[in-house]
Amino acid sequence: MLPVLILDQVRKSFFDPGRGEVRAVDNLTLALEPGVTALVGANGAGKSTLLRLMSTLLVPDAGTIAWDGLDVVERPEDLRRRLGYLSTTTRLTPRLTAREVLRHIGHLYGLDGADLDARLAAQVAAFGLERVLDQRMDGLSTGERQRVNLARTLLADPDLVVLDEPATGLDLVAAAQVRTAVRLARREGRLILLATHHLDEVEALADRLLVLHQGRVAYDGPPGGLGQGEGLRAAVLELMDEVPHGV
Repeated sequence: MLPVLILDQVRKSFFDPGRGEVRAVDNLTLALEPGVTALVGANGAGKSTLLRLMSTLLVPDAGTIAWDGLDVVERPEDLRRRLGYLSTTTRLTPRLTAREVLRHIGHLYGLDGADLDARLAAQVAAFGLERVLDQRMDGLSTGERQRVNLARTLLADPDLVVLDEPATGLDLVAAAQVRTAVRLARREGRLILLATHHLDEVEALADRLLVLHQGRVAYDGPPGGLGQGEGLRAAVLELMDEVPHGV
């Protein structure tokens, strides 16, 4: 299977008043294929910055990013039309109902009529949104808002699905719905980038694991290459240089 998203020597730095220049992504070169690639790392390791770079929400200081052979730094719209992005900071208009939010997003992607109705119905069923569909966003619980956000992310059948901590705020049932949606997207041949702190999600969903440490890749391979269960946890913590006493 050929890579569809290629990063070549990508670098991104920020200025921190206390630390000076911080290199959040440090000359990364990656070739990503369809399937589920999980990103794991401590806070500040560069996960969210890397996802934003790959989603064209940030511009790299150096290096190139190509989607299906197209330079998306020069032409970000070529990727954005095929992108579904969910982050922990994604916010939905509080005065709109869940239905209005989803229809608005559909229109932004050029969907309308029966096509939009069918896709909306599919996402409503997938995430169990029937009861809250005509409620305003500001009246929904954290988990309900996150499920609407997930439906929004997948509404336009994106080829690239970027999920930054998608299970945040979800109960067990909703978290299981997320896993089902990720597995379905994988079977449909999409590239899914999943940033998570939950290694059980990695073991259950990921074909490939990237462990990030200080803006670089400390491990790139199948999750099982580091072990299973507690063995995987211990190996990831060691790569993150955060081994607790007694591990």
